[in-house]
Amino acid sequence: MPAMFVAAGRGRAIDMRNVQKLAAVGVAGLSGGICVLGWAPSGWWPLPLLAYAILFRLLRATPTARLAGALGLAFGLSLHLAGHGWVLAALHRQSGLAFAPAALATMAFVCYLALFTALPCALWRLSVGNRAERKEIAEPLAGALFAALMTLAEWSRSLFFNGFTSLSLGYSLADIPLSGYAPIAGVYGLSCLGYGASALLAAGRGGIRFSALAVAATVAGGLALSGIAWVQPAGPALRFRLVQTGVAQSRKFDPRYAVRQMRRLLFLIEQGPADLIVTPETAFTVPLNDLPGDTLTRLLRFSRRSHSHLFLGVATTSANAEGHNSVIQISPDTDTIARYDKVRLMPFGEYAPAGLAWFSAALDIPLKDLSPGSPGQRPLILGSARIGTLVCHEDLIGRDLGRWLPEAGLLINPSNLAWFEGSLAIGQRLQIVQMRALEAGRPILRIANTGVTALIDHRGRVLERLPAMREATLSGLVQPMRGPTPYARFGDLPVVAASAAFALLYWLMRRRPLPREAAGESRPRC
Repeated sequence: MPAMFVAAGRGRAIDMRNVQKLAAVGVAGLSGGICVLGWAPSGWWPLPLLAYAILFRLLRATPTARLAGALGLAFGLSLHLAGHGWVLAALHRQSGLAFAPAALATMAFVCYLALFTALPCALWRLSVGNRAERKEIAEPLAGALFAALMTLAEWSRSLFFNGFTSLSLGYSLADIPLSGYAPIAGVYGLSCLGYGASALLAAGRGGIRFSALAVAATVAGGLALSGIAWVQPAGPALRFRLVQTGVAQSRKFDPRYAVRQMRRLLFLIEQGPADLIVTPETAFTVPLNDLPGDTLTRLLRFSRRSHSHLFLGVATTSANAEGHNSVIQISPDTDTIARYDKVRLMPFGEYAPAGLAWFSAALDIPLKDLSPGSPGQRPLILGSARIGTLVCHEDLIGRDLGRWLPEAGLLINPSNLAWFEGSLAIGQRLQIVQMRALEAGRPILRIANTGVTALIDHRGRVLERLPAMREATLSGLVQPMRGPTPYARFGDLPVVAASAAFALLYWLMRRRPLPREAAGESRPRC
C-alpha cells in the first residue's frame, strides 16, 4: 500500500510539472501575439520589451534546452502569425492561390520565421546550463547572452530568401530616444539594446537597482547621440513631386484598364515641373519596349519643357533578353535614358528560390521571372546630386545602403505595396524605411502605388505623407546630405561580431570547472 501511495504521489508530481510546462508555453505564445502591437501602425513600443522580458523570465526557470526551444517557438509563432498574417491575404486574394494552399504556405513561412526565436532560446539554455542562478555567474551576463543570441538570430534571418527583416525588435524603437544609436549600430544595434533592456526588466528583486541604472544610462546615451550631426547639407534643396497612382492591385495589371491607367499616369506626371518627379515601382505596367509609340517622346518633351528629371518605374529587357524591374531616368539635358535595375528581388513575387519553382508557377503574378541587376550600378545623377535607389524589397536590408553611400545624397524608394493593402504591412514597411534613413543619414522619398507615399528626413522623421488608397501627388523640397554615418562606414559588422564574440566567450567561460563550494548547489526549478 505505501508503494502505491508513493507511485501516486510521483504521478501527480509529474502531471503538475507537465501542467506547468504547458502553462509556460501558453504564456510565451500569448506574449508573442500581443507584442506585435509594438510595431507600426499601433506603435506601442513598450509592449515588445515587456513581452521579451516575460520570455526571458520563463527561460530562466526552464531546466532543459528542449523546453526553452518550445517557449521560443510558441512566442515566435504567435508573433509572426499576428504580425505577418497579411501574407495569407496576399497569396489568396492578390495572387490567385486557393485558400487551403495559401494557408499552408503562410503557416510554413510563419514556422520558418519562428525558428529564429526558438533556436536562440534553446542555445541560451544550453550555454547557461545550470549556472543561470548561481552567484558566481552574474545575472547581467546571462541577460547579455540572451541579447547577443537573439540579435544574431535576427541578423541570420536576413541571409536567406533574399532577406526578410520585418518585426526585428529595433524597428519598434525607431521613434524613441534609443533611435540615437541607429546611425552608429543600425537596426540590429537597437535590437540588441532592446533585448538587453528586456532581460534587465526580468531581473530579480536584487537586480532592480542595477537594472534601473543601466536603462537610465542607455536612454541618456541615446538622447546624447541624437544631438550629434553625423551628416551635413549638400548643395541646394531639390523640388520633388511624388506620384501616388492609387490603383488597386486587382486592376493594376488588368489589360482592360491598361490604356486608361497609362493616360492618367501621364497626366499626373505632367501636372507641373520639379527637379525630380518620381512614380511608384512598375507604375508603367507594360515593359519599356512595349510602351505606345509616342509615350517616351511625350515624356522627353515634357522633361525638356519643364526642366524636370523623371524617375519612372517600369519593367525593362536587357540585350540578352533578361527581364528587370527597373527605374529609368529621363533628363532634360540628354537623350540618353539612365537606368537602375533592381538587385534584391522579392522571392516568389519576382523570382523562384531554388527548388520552389513549382510554387511560384501556381501564383498569378505578373513579372515573376525577373533577373537581378548588377550590385555595382552607379547612383543616378541630377545636377550635382547623386541619387541612390531602393526598389520595394530592397528597403528591408540595411547593408544594401553600402552600394550608395557616401556618394548618394538622397535615396528614392519606389514601391508597390498594393499587394498588402489594408494590412499591417503598410505601416510596418514605412517604419522600416524610417530606420534606413536613420542608418544612412539620408532623406528618403518613398513612393508607393496605393501608399504610404512620404518624405522622410535624414533623422528618420516622416515630415509629409499622403493618405493611402488615393490618387494624389506629394510636392515639396528635400535637402540632400553628405558625409557618412558610422553605420554607413561599417554596416552590421560591429554589432554582429561583438554579439558572436560575447556568445563564444560566455560558452568558453562556462566550460571552466565550477568552484568546489558551488558543486552542491541545486538545479534551477521548472
